Amino acid sequence: MSKILISAIDIRPDKIVCLIAQELQIVNQGNILQLIGSGISRFPVDCTDPFSLDKDTFLEHVSEAIKKSEKEATIKIKDIYVNTTNSVHSTYLDHFTKIGSNSIRDEHIKSYFKDDNFKKLYSENHTPLHSFPISYRINDSKSVSDPIDFKAKNLTTKWHNIVSSNDEIQRIYNFFDDIDLHVKQIVLSNYASSLAVLNEMESSLGAISIDIGKTKTFLSFTLDNQLIYFETIPLGSFNFTKDLSNVLSIDIIEAEQIRKKMDKIDISKEIDKKDIESFKVYESRAEELINLIYHKVKNTKYHSLVDNNIIYTGYGSKSLLLNKIIKKKFEMSNCRLGSSLRINGSKLMIENPSMSSAFGLLSYAINHEIEIDGTSDQVKKKSIFSVIYEFFRAI
Repeated sequence: MSKILISAIDIRPDKIVCLIAQELQIVNQGNILQLIGSGISRFPVDCTDPFSLDKDTFLEHVSEAIKKSEKEATIKIKDIYVNTTNSVHSTYLDHFTKIGSNSIRDEHIKSYFKDDNFKKLYSENHTPLHSFPISYRINDSKSVSDPIDFKAKNLTTKWHNIVSSNDEIQRIYNFFDDIDLHVKQIVLSNYASSLAVLNEMESSLGAISIDIGKTKTFLSFTLDNQLIYFETIPLGSFNFTKDLSNVLSIDIIEAEQIRKKMDKIDISKEIDKKDIESFKVYESRAEELINLIYHKVKNTKYHSLVDNNIIYTGYGSKSLLLNKIIKKKFEMSNCRLGSSLRINGSKLMIENPSMSSAFGLLSYAINHEIEIDGTSDQVKKKSIFSVIYEFFRAI
């Protein structure tokens, strides 16, 4: 039995989470992921972008979360996986490969990473973070879900690429360089969430994960175990808090406490008279958010492929009212609250949907180890963009 240590840092407007896990590789049983350390540092209620804080304050929060997790795990971390939500977009590219009437192999699909069109995604301003093969067409006509072992003259693969700005990537690397941590990979946050909460059937047959955060809500469309599309809505739980603060003329801290209280109200029971005004404000914003989510889902060309399964997760997903509205709005779909799967550890943490993006980073790390020859020192001497490029070449 061998052990692999994985550490991840999830940066969100409400808090920073540092997780340390141990991947146990057991003969005849596969991999088991065991959480051995966790640490949380919470931002002020009015924080909407942690990176907008002054550098020293931000790093204090990072260090607090790391120290707590290291103390619990009794180890020091050196390499981390980190998430991002800012300055990302999708690019779709078709990759044509000549097969020569031979059987299609993995290398034919992966030849995309040597293609000039993929290399052009690396530019002065942008760098790809993730690439997903989402459809295949054989001999310019026949579409198949899995082309391996088909005999064909040629193969056209459509790739979904997640691209980030170089400024955003550099900013993340610079922060962690200052505290001597090596960033192994930057991961799209909502992709990480979907990895954590979708079960094998949902990931294969199709599902939409709705990650309701503090300032944004993310929609991720997954089919055949690939992220085929994502959408960002600039609304989250903090919009509820601001509405309560403005309408009730109270400070933001009191408004946040009221929002949390509203999250727990069961509308099937009589609402306390003193809560009615607050609940009306809360309900109005909840209906607006779910209507917008529904509109975004139904207006994408992929919705009919994946909307049989709706999984909602994230910071704002524990709201009883949001749960009820989602199920009513998507009444033809299988809807459920999503918490992290395939990991052992504290039940309280694992079943908390606000932790899904953090645990998703661990899930990502298990399946996407960066293979780079040489020592850690040699890796650190490379530019951050060459490290990312070598990651794709190693897939």
